[in-house]
Amino acid sequence: MNSRPAALVLQGVVRAYREGPGRLDVLRGVNIAVQPGEIVALVGPSGSGKTTLLQIAGLLDHPDAGGVRIGGAPCESMSDAERTRTRRKRVGFVYQFHHLLPEFSALENVAMPQRIAGKSKAEASAHALTLLDRLGLAARVKHRPGELSGGERQRVAIARAVANGPELLLGDEPTGNLDHKTAENVFASLLELVRETGLGALIATHNLELAGRMDRTLNLSDGVVVQQ
Repeated sequence: MNSRPAALVLQGVVRAYREGPGRLDVLRGVNIAVQPGEIVALVGPSGSGKTTLLQIAGLLDHPDAGGVRIGGAPCESMSDAERTRTRRKRVGFVYQFHHLLPEFSALENVAMPQRIAGKSKAEASAHALTLLDRLGLAARVKHRPGELSGGERQRVAIARAVANGPELLLGDEPTGNLDHKTAENVFASLLELVRETGLGALIATHNLELAGRMDRTLNLSDGVVVQQ
């Protein structure tokens, strides 16, 4: 039995925004738990609040009410500095666009967050090489993003997201800009990495075929989450 705490827990999360004189309720008491080694799909129509939910889960936004726990640590009362440290150490992000730094190689892009976290250049580079090799990019480590295909860039982005050994991986349409075959390959790499590392992953996607290959699917509709 897994004794590790949940990678992510959202409990009673509420988020609303002012819209002119009115109020737009985006999240209305969301409850989610993602376990270590589990990959969970988050689906819902455009505008349903998937990105808002991921931003709250990744400590990029504050809920109006409710609690957030990452790796068992309660986050709602953390200072901004504590939230930044937790996000840097415990959370990895993969977006629809890779956001790689164009002037740096694949290896340097993956090593950079490790250097920021305090690793030596040699240690960060060695770990980056290991991750890129695991994702099938050993022959491309010296190439800059402009010299890589779309699928290769997304795999570099995945390697960068997990470089500091997070407990939680959040993906916002990570295959949304890719053709069907490339999306399948990138998702397979992502799934394998989640299984190997034991982190928990919450992936927002419109691709119901990919969602069906994850462990569970959560449907966000009218501000609440329902498991399918």
